[in-house]
Amino acid sequence: MHVAVVMPARNEEALISSSINSVPDIVECLIVINDGSTDSTEKVASISLDNLSSSRAIVTKLVNGNGSGVGSAILLGISELTKLVENPEEWAVVVMAGDGQMDPNDLPNLVTSLGTFDHVKGNRFQHSSGIENMPIIRRIASKTIGLLTSLATGWNWGDPQCGYTATRLSLLLRHPRLNNWKGYGYPNWWALSFSESSESVTEVPVRSVYGSEKSGIRILSFLPKVSLMLFFGTWRRGWSWYVRGKGKRRAPLFIRILITVFWFISWFSVIASVVDYRLIVVALPLLMLVRLFDVQEQKERTRLSTEFEM
Repeated sequence: MHVAVVMPARNEEALISSSINSVPDIVECLIVINDGSTDSTEKVASISLDNLSSSRAIVTKLVNGNGSGVGSAILLGISELTKLVENPEEWAVVVMAGDGQMDPNDLPNLVTSLGTFDHVKGNRFQHSSGIENMPIIRRIASKTIGLLTSLATGWNWGDPQCGYTATRLSLLLRHPRLNNWKGYGYPNWWALSFSESSESVTEVPVRSVYGSEKSGIRILSFLPKVSLMLFFGTWRRGWSWYVRGKGKRRAPLFIRILITVFWFISWFSVIASVVDYRLIVVALPLLMLVRLFDVQEQKERTRLSTEFEM
C-alpha cells in the first residue's frame, strides 16, 4: 500500500522539525496540520517540509487548522489527503504526532499489519523496552480507559489511548461519524465507531517515547469526559445489536434476551448500590457474563465482516 502520514502539531516549534525529518522513506506523502499554534510551529514546519521534499521523493503539504483539537486536526489532514490521491483503497494513513512521541522505527510494523487488518493501533505496554519512562498517572489513566474501551467495544484493548495508528483510508472514509469528536479521546471514539460495524482491528507493540514535550491532556477533566463518551457508546451499540438486532449478523433471540435482561439488572444494581453496597455483588457477576457473551458476539461479527469484504 501507499503510505501517508498525517501529523498534527500545536505549539511544537522545538520538536516539529525533528518529527518531520524522522518520517521513514516508505512514506510517500506527509501532511502536517498546524492546529492553531501561537508560536513558530507554522514557520518551522514550512521550512522543514520544503527541505524534506527537495531531498527525497515525497509529497508534502502544510495545512492550517483552527485549533479545534487534535482529533479535528487529524481529520482535516485526512480530508486534504483525499484531494491528493486517486484510489483510497491503495492508501494507508498513519498518524504521527508532531511532538516526537512516536518512534518512526515502529511505522513499518504498523503498516505491514494492514495486510490483515483495517485498523492497527500501537500498544506501548507490549513493547520489549517497557513503559518505565511513562509517567505513573498516565499509566493509571491508560489502564483505566483501556478497561472502559474494551467494555464499550467488545474487543480487548491494551492501550486504546495510544494515538500511533495505521488505518486504511477507505475505512476512514466509510465512517463520517468520526467527525463528531474533535479533541483528545479521538482514538477511543474511533474504536467505538469501528466496533459498531465490527471492523478488523489489532494492536502491535510500539515504543513509549517521552522527552521534553508537554501534554495538553488534563487527566482530571479528560478521564470523566472520555468515560462518559464510552458509557453512552456502550449503550448505543448494545441497543442496536441486542435490542433491535441490527447488523450483518443477528444474535440468536434467546442470547439477545438474556444479554438485555442481565444488562439492565446489572446496571440497575450498580446504581442502586449507592444506597445498598451489597447489590454490587449482584452487578459484577452479571456484567462479567454479559461481557463474555459480548466478546464472542463481536468476534463472530468481525469474522463475518472480514469474509464479506473478501
